[in-house]
Amino acid sequence: MSPVTICVCHHVTEDEIVGWIRRGVTTVEGLGEHCDAGQGCGDCRESLEELIEDFGDESGADGALAVSRAQ
Repeated sequence: MSPVTICVCHHVTEDEIVGWIRRGVTTVEGLGEHCDAGQGCGDCRESLEELIEDFGDESGADGALAVSRAQ
């Protein structure tokens, strides 16, 4: 089974996005900085928000990576 592509503009898969979320990237903007997801047409931004909601509480980093990259 091939990975599900969430961001078609930048060919970013759900597995890659979830990996970043689990490492503490808990904003759509942060995901864009790390893997370009959500930086094209924007159609995937709602899906990104849902993945953050579903997997963000598993990160254990409390968003520290997302905050440090945004500064």
